Amino acid sequence: MSFDFEKFANAIENGLKGNCVGYAFVVSYKDNWKVKRAGGYARTLINTPPLEMRTNVQFHTASVSKAITAVALLKVLNQRQDVSLDSLFYKFLPSHWRIHQSLKYKDNDKKINFQRLLTHKSGFRFDGGLDYHALKKDMAAGVNESNIGNNNDKNGYQGENFAIMRLLIPKLAGYSISQNEDGGPGIDILQAAEYADYYMDYVQKHLFEKAGLPLLKCKAEVMKTGMCYHFPHNNKPGTDFGNQTLVCGSKGWVMSAAELAKFFRTVHYTEAILPTWLSDKMKDELLGYGQKGETAESVGFYCKNGKFPRSQNDGELNTLIIGYANHVQVALIINSELTGNKGMVEIINAAHDEAYKMKKNNVDDLK
Repeated sequence: MSFDFEKFANAIENGLKGNCVGYAFVVSYKDNWKVKRAGGYARTLINTPPLEMRTNVQFHTASVSKAITAVALLKVLNQRQDVSLDSLFYKFLPSHWRIHQSLKYKDNDKKINFQRLLTHKSGFRFDGGLDYHALKKDMAAGVNESNIGNNNDKNGYQGENFAIMRLLIPKLAGYSISQNEDGGPGIDILQAAEYADYYMDYVQKHLFEKAGLPLLKCKAEVMKTGMCYHFPHNNKPGTDFGNQTLVCGSKGWVMSAAELAKFFRTVHYTEAILPTWLSDKMKDELLGYGQKGETAESVGFYCKNGKFPRSQNDGELNTLIIGYANHVQVALIINSELTGNKGMVEIINAAHDEAYKMKKNNVDDLK
C-alpha cells in the first residue's frame, strides 16, 4: 500500500476552500504529524486583533471533548482494581443526591454502567442541561427503563452522559470532595466548582501532560481564542463561546488542531496514556467516538465530530477527529458552517481514497 500525504492534504483543502470562514487541520501517521494546513481567518477584521487561521490557534472543541473525557474515564477505571466498565455509575455520584431507582438496576438488561454512558445507551432523555444543578435534578428524575440499552431514537445522543463524567472521574480518582455535613444548599455551589476543577486537573495531569501538551482550559481567552462566524461572515462579529468550565465534560476543552492531533495520536499510537488494548477497545466499541465504517476503498475508520450550530449561536463551529485502519489520523477545526455538497467526514474520506492505492506492499510503506 502507498499513501501520498500531500495529495491527501490537497484534496481536503479543495473541499474546504471557499466553503467556510477558516479551517485548520493536521494529518498524522502513527505518532508523528505529516502535514499541517490552514486557510482563511481565525479572527476577522471585525473582531480585533484580526488573525489568519493557523493550526496552533485554539478554539472550543465542542463534542470532540467527549472523546477526551472518554479517555479520562477509561484511564481512571483501568487504574482501579475494584471498578470496571460494567460497574454501576450511580455509586460515584455525590452522596447527598437523591438517586432514582432506575439508575440502580443490577440486571444486565437494565444496568446503567459506565459502558452505557460512554455509548449513549444509558437511557438518558433529558432536556440538555449540563451544569451541576441540572444533573442533580436529572439523576433524581431517572430514566424510562425501555430506553436503557438503546440510542437509536432521535434523542438517544445525550450530552448528559459525558457531563456526568465531570463528577464521576474525580470521585473515581480519589479527589477530596467537600461533603454535605449540614444539609445546606451551599454545598452544591461548592461541589459544582470542585468537581469541574478536579476533572480538569485529572485530565491535565494524567492525559495532556502525558501527551506533552501545555496547560489547557475550558475557557476562551479574550483576544487570543479563535472566533466562530456565520458564513459568509459579512463583517459581522463572531463568538468564542466563552467560559464552559462549569459544564465541561461533554464539551468545553479549548485546543488547537495541532493539540488535538498530538493528543489523539498519543492515545492510539503510544502507551503514555492508555494501554494499546484499551485504546483499541475505545475505537472498536465506540467508547466516546461517534461513528465507524469503511471508505469507498474499504479502509476502516472511526471518528468523533463536534458542532456548535449557527441556529443557536452568533457563529458556528465544526470539529473532527478521524482515524483510519492504515494509521492515518486527521484533526480538523472549522470556525463557521461548512457549505457545499459534502460534510467533513465525506470530504476527508474521499480525500483519503484519492491518496490511497491498494498494493501488495506492507502497511507501513507510507510516504
